Amino acid sequence: MSQPDSSADKPRLLDPVLINARREAVIILIVFGIHMVWSITWCYWYGYHLPPDEPVNTLLGIPTWIFWGVIVPWLVVDLFAIWFCLWYVALDPLGEEAEESELSLHHDENRESE
Repeated sequence: MSQPDSSADKPRLLDPVLINARREAVIILIVFGIHMVWSITWCYWYGYHLPPDEPVNTLLGIPTWIFWGVIVPWLVVDLFAIWFCLWYVALDPLGEEAEESELSLHHDENRESE
């Protein structure tokens, strides 16, 4: 009789790079979804239900429904993306592959100096 594989009993540990990438992707998709729903809902209710005989309200020369439904969410997402990329995204070591590329680059530099 064959013995069961003992490695199947051990829990698999996920790579920290994968864990961080998943977490960051989920956050980005949630923020995108929230702002997409906000933009579509706002523009639908305040842009398509305007009375035809009344003038369009403006803010800074832009129709208010475009300002609050497109420009503001876009600016908020841009600010979030800057913060997210500069201060939240994990800088994970990529392992042997990164070290090998550094070594080959260093080797090429030495070859050129000869």
